[in-house]
Amino acid sequence: MMRSRPLLIVGLSIFTAACATKSFVRDQVRATDVKLTREVESQDSRLRETADRAAASRQAIDATDQRLQGLDARVGQLDTATSDAQTLADLAAKDARDAEARLSQRIADRNKYRLVETRVIYFDSGRADILAAGVSDLDEVAKALRADPNALVELQGFADPRGSDRYNDELARDRVEAVIRHLVQRHGIELRQIRSIAMGKVTLASGEKPSNEVLANSRRVEIRLRAPWSSWEDTQAGIDEEVPWPAASATLAEPSKGLAPQTDQDLRDDADAVSRFTSLFDALLDSLLREVKRPEH
Repeated sequence: MMRSRPLLIVGLSIFTAACATKSFVRDQVRATDVKLTREVESQDSRLRETADRAAASRQAIDATDQRLQGLDARVGQLDTATSDAQTLADLAAKDARDAEARLSQRIADRNKYRLVETRVIYFDSGRADILAAGVSDLDEVAKALRADPNALVELQGFADPRGSDRYNDELARDRVEAVIRHLVQRHGIELRQIRSIAMGKVTLASGEKPSNEVLANSRRVEIRLRAPWSSWEDTQAGIDEEVPWPAASATLAEPSKGLAPQTDQDLRDDADAVSRFTSLFDALLDSLLREVKRPEH
């Protein structure tokens, strides 16, 4: 009986220890399970976050791709706009160069005149009165001078060879002045458009007899109507010839078909054209630069 008691005590001790070990293991397993669950949940959360970031990245990539496609389209449009702008700029530059050349030539040739037509009016012996035929001719001259304010008329007065030099000089001067008065008083022609000189008596050619016809033709005022070169194209063509009276009147009213008369307004218009073409060219370049620098949204 005494021997069995220690064995019982030992068995109880072993049983108690076994129970304690089983409880400890159970607690450890439970703690490990909780820890693993938490780690799995953490990993799952991180995976979801990674998946969300990947989806956001894909959306960003898609948006970037669309933006790049839009940029490609804009680059194509800009290429077309650049080409069009360059074409317009080239045309504007060419027109500006032409206008500058015309303006420079007009200024250079402003005081160069070409002979448009010549007319002669005759007078009675010893008189400076303008005859009816002469009045008609002077009316045509005045019409041409009014049509082109830059045109001018040259007057040369003559007398026949009879009489003294002094008398004939005065008579030739009176005839020229009679023509000037007619143009100024009757038609309002400005004096700046008139140049005159009294040439005195006509010297007959050697062996020429002072017949009535020769004397009548000597009593005259020669009228030379001149107009400035209307354009540099006219200068290139070298037009400097006398034109019959009917054609000359039309010529003065419209100096050259398709070309404007050389007036102060024409010079100002050419200068304005140069300025407009330059402004157009600058505007095209500014517009193109703004288009290139415009930020994307």
